[in-house]
Amino acid sequence: MAYERRTWQDQIKDSSGNIIQQGTPFSAGQMNNIYDGLDLSHLNIGLLALSAMQLANINKQELQKYKNQRLLQGQATITNSDTSGYFRSSDPFVSIALSGYQQINYPNYTVLVEVLSADDPGRVGDLIVYGKTQNGFNVKMTGSAKTVSFLWTLINPNV
Repeated sequence: MAYERRTWQDQIKDSSGNIIQQGTPFSAGQMNNIYDGLDLSHLNIGLLALSAMQLANINKQELQKYKNQRLLQGQATITNSDTSGYFRSSDPFVSIALSGYQQINYPNYTVLVEVLSADDPGRVGDLIVYGKTQNGFNVKMTGSAKTVSFLWTLINPNV
């Protein structure tokens, strides 16, 4: 049975007991109609609650994505294959691939590098970050050390 909204009326009597207005009759059909309306409203509330929970989950995932894009960290090692001395035709470098979400405002993020270890710390020179893309960047070493391991931290405050 489909819900059908009804307007209920009271039975009104005058002072002598004569009926001026007939009231809505009370029956099982009328009560079943009320219960159909209650069931329908509960279903609507349930659908609204489900929809709200789905939207909240989508928002949570978006926030997590932005958190993951804002700060990333890792380690890498540069190995210098040209050990002939101070003069070489190119600087040794390493490419860092970013896993997870792509950086949406590249190349406007910052990468900080900190030397962790080197075979000769006095010959590391500078570590220079270049070639920033959505999913990675490069780091080159200007010194003549054979190997240098470093910690990189990507900071993207504009996400």
